[in-house]
Amino acid sequence: MTMETIVPLTELVHYFNKRNRLARGATGEDEFGIVDGRVQARFRGRMLGTLFQPVVEQSGRVLGHEAYLQVLEGEGLGLPAQAVFLDARDDEELVHLDRVARTLHALNFLLEREQQGGWLSLNVHPQLIRAVRDHHGHVFETVLSRCGLTPERIVLELTDDGFESLPRLAGAIAEYRERGYRVAIDNFGRHSSDLERLETLAPDIVKLDRSLIGHAGHLSLAKRVMTDMSEELHGLGLTVVSQCIENPLQLQVARDAGADWLQGNLVGRPALNCLPVIRPRRPREAA
Repeated sequence: MTMETIVPLTELVHYFNKRNRLARGATGEDEFGIVDGRVQARFRGRMLGTLFQPVVEQSGRVLGHEAYLQVLEGEGLGLPAQAVFLDARDDEELVHLDRVARTLHALNFLLEREQQGGWLSLNVHPQLIRAVRDHHGHVFETVLSRCGLTPERIVLELTDDGFESLPRLAGAIAEYRERGYRVAIDNFGRHSSDLERLETLAPDIVKLDRSLIGHAGHLSLAKRVMTDMSEELHGLGLTVVSQCIENPLQLQVARDAGADWLQGNLVGRPALNCLPVIRPRRPREAA
């Protein structure tokens, strides 16, 4: 890694540490640090890092990556990193942790030199939507600006259980989109598959729940369900993502069902580094 990378990153880490000390929900021990050329975040005795999982077209071309939180040290090592959020003492601390995680991922994304044209997908905790009343995306937009990123490079993933206030969630999505973010509804079909509700929410992308891709012995049913759902979602103008693809049969089901984008361990496991984003070649102009 070059000094041109390290110096600006060091300055960014210093800036965000200073900013975090003033944030509501922060504690004196919370801070970012650079370890072995990557950014880590300390939160309540844990050290957190970033993993990236690729999202690809049907052709296999990498379009972007989803960032996952990784527990590197402290309590919860080896457990799903989202369990960290269960220890938040109140809404303020949870909102702070959610923003720390997304800042951490953005900083590590800056180190990925082969991501020109690629986007970064980040999860937004449902409690943030409940706790933050308005101006969604404003605070994080200032984070991105410091990192030299724009909302157009970011996909924000939200879950919908079908029971939350529809106006509040739809309003948050509208505010995100007005700022230039793309919004994905994650795990569609797990709790709710209400297409009218989805149309009101008006996201850009829908990520189908892992239960829909099927398992061995049930793939023919999965194909019919996935095909019907993909057609309905495409009818609403939405991009469809089949995720949690673990084996070649599931991959074939997702392709046959017409999913636009693919994600899962068969496609690419979560890793420290992103896969290269290779832009398609433009046809040469006729002489």
